Amino acid sequence: MADSAWWGEFSFDLEQQRRWRLGERSIVLKRLENEWNSWNFEVREESDVVAVDCDVVADELAIEDVYGRHLQHNTADKVNILPLLADRSVVARPATPLTLLAGEKSRLFVSTPIWFYAETLPNRARLLDLPFWRPSDSWFGPSTRHGQLCYAKYTSARIQLTHLERRAHRAITPITVVNNHNKPLTIERINVPVTLLHLFSDDSYQLWTTAITVRREDNYDDVRLVLDKDAPKEAQDAKLISRPREVIDEGALIRSISSLFA
Repeated sequence: MADSAWWGEFSFDLEQQRRWRLGERSIVLKRLENEWNSWNFEVREESDVVAVDCDVVADELAIEDVYGRHLQHNTADKVNILPLLADRSVVARPATPLTLLAGEKSRLFVSTPIWFYAETLPNRARLLDLPFWRPSDSWFGPSTRHGQLCYAKYTSARIQLTHLERRAHRAITPITVVNNHNKPLTIERINVPVTLLHLFSDDSYQLWTTAITVRREDNYDDVRLVLDKDAPKEAQDAKLISRPREVIDEGALIRSISSLFA
């Protein structure tokens, strides 16, 4: 992983521009007296580069390529950069379908994409909220009338954490599935509700979410979805980075099994 975090508070002199780069993918912010300019240089394929780099850009960028102009009466000299989880649930799938036998439980590890969020300081006005790579849209549910719009950039669900590649632009979510039903549970796809999860960083700047426990009880088609409050046990010396996009009441959520697994 990286030697330092790509998020946090960054200082800008007037006319200074900074770039956050991941392979050929880059996002640039420039401070002017009365506005912030941003550039969003996207690429089609997700990079295999592990770390996100931030540097100061010396070359002038083409004004016709400006992604956004964000006006302020007077710009301040600091910007806060945060990683955020996606603004919709994300669908993950195992490399091959998994069958959890009756009375068993298993812990899975899922990697999901991160959004780049920038806000001015001290007033915390939003400048940018965009993904490093935007996944495609997908409908997840038992029918075209019942379900939800998710992101369909399928990400691997692994049984062994060591088999999951760690990247600075992705977060790891541990999911414990408890099958107390009298029938096996087959998992081909998992709907991960990332908008409800906290985001943490461990001591090597790998991003983690709160862990999820899904409990399927005997003779019930519904499942109990429990969201942990703290960082998962696998994250060493974890620190809270950002809070969930959606605020819900504490406690377990009751969901139909078809809304989480397919």
